[in-house]
Order: sequence, then C-alpha cells, then structure tokens
Amino acid sequence: MTDVPHIASRPPGPRTREILERQKQVLYRGLAEEVGPFVINRKSGYEIEDIDGNVYLDCVSAMASVPLGSARTDITDAAIEALRRYGNEDAHYYSHEHMLPLAERLLAVAPGSLSRVDIALNGTEAVETAIRFMRRATGRSIVIGFMGGYHGETGTAGAVGAETSDLSFGYRALLPGFVHVPYPNPYRTPFVARAGGTGDGTVDYIRDHLLFHAIDPREVAGFMIEPVMGSGGCVAPPDAFWPALLDLCREFDFLLAVDEVKTGFGRTGHMFAVERWEVEPDLMALGKSMGGGVMPIGAVLGTEASMDFDDVSTGSTWSWLPAACAAALATLDVFEREPVLENVRALETAGLEGLRELMAKYPAIGDVRAVGCFMAVEFVKDHVTKDRDLELQTRVANGCVQRGLLLDPSTTSLNIQPSLMMPVDVMGTVLDILDEAIGEAVGSGA
Repeated sequence: MTDVPHIASRPPGPRTREILERQKQVLYRGLAEEVGPFVINRKSGYEIEDIDGNVYLDCVSAMASVPLGSARTDITDAAIEALRRYGNEDAHYYSHEHMLPLAERLLAVAPGSLSRVDIALNGTEAVETAIRFMRRATGRSIVIGFMGGYHGETGTAGAVGAETSDLSFGYRALLPGFVHVPYPNPYRTPFVARAGGTGDGTVDYIRDHLLFHAIDPREVAGFMIEPVMGSGGCVAPPDAFWPALLDLCREFDFLLAVDEVKTGFGRTGHMFAVERWEVEPDLMALGKSMGGGVMPIGAVLGTEASMDFDDVSTGSTWSWLPAACAAALATLDVFEREPVLENVRALETAGLEGLRELMAKYPAIGDVRAVGCFMAVEFVKDHVTKDRDLELQTRVANGCVQRGLLLDPSTTSLNIQPSLMMPVDVMGTVLDILDEAIGEAVGSGA
C-alpha cells in the first residue's frame, strides 16, 4: 500500500455497515457499539486497509501495542516458526528454549535495579501479579494508585486504575486495598508545592495529608503508576515528582511499581519510560509492545527483595508461549540493529512543534503534549476553567477518519500514537489532516 491515506468510499462503507450491523446481533453490546467505523481487511506498517478499499494512516497502533509497524515479516516469521515447532506449551510447567534467552535479554535492557523475571500472558495479568508481589514482599495491603491511570479492566488491575469511574463500575467496592491520588498532571494538578516541602505538590499532598489523616504508612505496600499516563492523556509528570516520590518510598519502605505496559519498548524515546528520569523501580509490569505487535505476552521484572519468595502462584496457561517469546526476541533484535529510539525522538520533536502551532491557531485547544510517540491534543471550552470539550474532540476524531487518519479519542484527549518507525515526514501529513479536521469541527460547532 502506497497511496496513504486514500478514501474510496466514505466510512463506514457499504460492506462495513453490513458487517457492523450483523455484529450487533451477536456480540456483547458493550463491544459491538464501541468498535470503529470500518472493518479491517489488512494491515501493513503504519497503514490499514478496510474491506471497502479505504486506506488509513494508522496513529493508534492497536492502542500502542504494535510498536514497529504491523505484520513485520522478521517478527511474524519468528513467531510462525516457533508455532510450527512447538504449538502451545504451559511455560509454568515445562520450560522451552526461548524462555531463558528472553528473560536474560529483558534484564539486560531494563533498569539496573531489576534482576528477576516472572511471566505473564499480557499487561493486565502482569499488573495483577506485580500487586500481589508488592503485598507479599511488604506484608502490607494498601496500594496507592493515581487518578487518570489505566492498568487494565479485570478485577485487581481495574481497581488500581482510575482513568474514569465507569471502568470499575460494579466491582470497585468488592476490591478493597486501593487508594487514589490525582496523577501529577502539569496541566491539571490541583496541588502546588509548599515551601519547605518535598519539592512536588502531589507528593506533598500524599505525605502531609493522605499519610497523616487517612492511611497509616505501616499499611502501605507502595505505589503503582504509569511513568507516562497513556490512555488518560499522554501525560508526563513534572521532573520534580520523581525524586520526591523516591524519597517518600525510602522514608517509609514503600515499593515503587511502574506500569510500562504501554510506555515500554521504545514509545517514549527510551527503551523504558523511567529511563527519562533515571528512575530505578522495584517492580515493572510489561506487555503490549513486548510481543512486537504479533503475539500477546507480558512480564513482571523485579528486584531481589520484591520477588524473594516462592509461594505466590502466578500467571496462566498461555503465558510465554514459545511463539510469543520468539516474537519478543525478534522485537529486541530490531531495537538492537535499527535506530528505533532515534526515530521516536525525531517524531517527538516534529510532533510537538506542529501541535504547538495548532494550539496557537485554535483557541479550542487547551494543551498539547508529546512524549516520544505519545502525543495528545486536549480540547477545552474555556482556558480558565479548563472544562473539557469532548464533543469537539469527537467531531475532530470523526473528521480525521473521514480524511483517512486514525487517532485515539480517549477519555480526556485526542491521542496520537504512531508507529515508532513511521517516517518523520509522514508526521507532517498527520498534522495537516488534523489541522483540516479541527478547522471543520470548530466551524461546525460554532
């Protein structure tokens, strides 16, 4: 596919409409009513073709789980060969030849504090396992999460997350042991660092208020946090947050667990996002991009102290399939031989420059952000109150689809998550289409 984007039939096209309507008759309504306005025929690199012949420029990347472009033959071939050789095997019961090399190579590229690996099927399972390790290692029950953070939608992962309240509707009250504070969002934080405090307003609040009035530190196992908030808006904390949080962890013997399911494997311009701030966590949850966008796989990496026991049963039957491990190893090969991280940083520079120009052009934009290939536009009704304009966001997202550009309209912002290997000049096309869609949406909403 070279003509990108190319719209042959206004989305949703006739074949798509037929299939989506039939899906509504058989799929769970919460699934059928939320899928996008086309049905995929094939994917290649950063392009998606639907069954009506439309070709889209993909800046969603399967919710950031396809890092290096879709269907790369060097990754798919490795997975296919392993699948033919092994089929399935329960890696909790029998090891296979890909397990040790993958564990060793993960530790070789991870922060130096991490020295142990446990296996998982995906990121959600890795998050749940990391929380179990936190509680087992400390003997403490409470885990502090952050409002706006997303960690999955099963029980424990959904309870530690708090992107929006509806994601844990019906079961949050059944899963105690979690407390949430606002994510250190520079655009929206309600806190200001106090004189003589930790240097960061969010950590001041945790130390001065939460741990003084509501929770005894002796009950807190530690923190679970996305180093860069992904689905919740592509937000990076201010630099002062990390040293203040680490000091707090040392003071009270808290563990720091980072959810790198979305941020890991290059999306922020570093192999792992914590490297941007030289943070060495106690536990790290991995998933999504780990399998190169070809196979599902996850992992928990930890320090000796945070994983120094053998009585926590973890994982599931399909964790670390031979084919998934082969795909992960092939993904690591790509990072070793190709300038992936350099390309991400170049995309960040180009994206941030272009987004700032759009912000200066359109008063409806309250904030723009770019952290590697996590980029976002936040629309507001008023720059003082910062009330989000999600209706405008929806119009812009739909306008982009009609022009052949796929973005992620999240709960807080319009997220841009390109392939890490997308050419930098293509970012210009992305920004031009976004400009057109905003202009049309602002005019239609006037």
